[in-house]
Parts: sequence; structure tokens; C-alpha cells
Amino acid sequence: MSQQVRPTITNGKLGVRNFGVAVMPDGTANSLRILITPDGFHFKATDFDDLVLPNLSLNSPKGTKYSLSFDDDGALLINGVKYTVPTNQGNETIKGNKTYEGQTKLSGGLQLTSPNGTVFNVTVDDDGKLTTEKEVNNA
Repeated sequence: MSQQVRPTITNGKLGVRNFGVAVMPDGTANSLRILITPDGFHFKATDFDDLVLPNLSLNSPKGTKYSLSFDDDGALLINGVKYTVPTNQGNETIKGNKTYEGQTKLSGGLQLTSPNGTVFNVTVDDDGKLTTEKEVNNA
């Protein structure tokens, strides 16, 4: 199946017919294609084959403006910042170097692994004193 391409607009026409408003962008005086009529819009996929949108601007219900776009690698950008999908998965392993800004809260404890693979549980008392205890593996 060959891909259709919108005809080149040469001496485009615009008009109003007796049944309503009609716009004819790619016809001739004898063959006009109607795009807008009282019953709706009548577009073809080829009407958009050269459409380029560098970004979309959207407003939240409260009026906050957001810009959606893509970088050269195809990653989604929100207000120019690469979007990272939140996972909220249980028992998840996250690899790579991470930098956190702001306050990070941990609930349920903290474990650190020494260079030789020994796991330590880290706790804090009500005075802010940190202690570690070697993890006991009962497996």
C-alpha cells in the first residue's frame, strides 16, 4: 500500500457554500475539497503529514502551565526536564549513581553493605545517636 501525500497547494481556494462554511485548501476551481461543514470537520491523514509541533503547552485545572516536548533521543520532557517514570515497586533494585536534592525520608530502616558484602542495620535513637548492627542471616 503506497503512502498518500497531501497534494501540493497551488493557487489554493477558499469559499463559502450555501450549506455552510467550507475551506478548500488543495483543490482547483473545478475540484474543491470541503474541510469544514455544519456537520463537522472532514480531514484526511495527509492534511497533517508536514505538521511539526516543537512542544505542546497545557494548563492544569489550577492554571499552572506545562510544556511537553521531546529531546533528540525521544525522551519526554516536561518543562524542559526529562521525565522519569515513578515505579513505586516493592523489593526494587535501583542501580547507578543517584543525586538527591531536598529532604529524603526513610521508613522501615536503613541497611548499608560494607565493601566485602557484610550487611549492617543502621538505627538512630531519640537523641540522634547512630548505631550499626551486623545483619544476622538466619537462612
